[in-house]
Amino acid sequence: MEISSPRHEPDHPDYGLECQEAIDLPVRDLVDKAIQAGWPPRVIYKALEEVARNQALSYEEDPDPEDDPA
Repeated sequence: MEISSPRHEPDHPDYGLECQEAIDLPVRDLVDKAIQAGWPPRVIYKALEEVARNQALSYEEDPDPEDDPA
């Protein structure tokens, strides 16, 4: 599934909303697959919060791991 590129500049007031709209359907599809696999929605949404928080922290520490020496 493709995610659309931003149409606005980052300082535009609707920039964050535009991102939410771009990822809404892919996230919905992910949640639907997890529900079909047997996970309860409440657990899925809590897990998504934690995964997003952890990934954000990791990104803050190392924005581009591909630049790290091997």
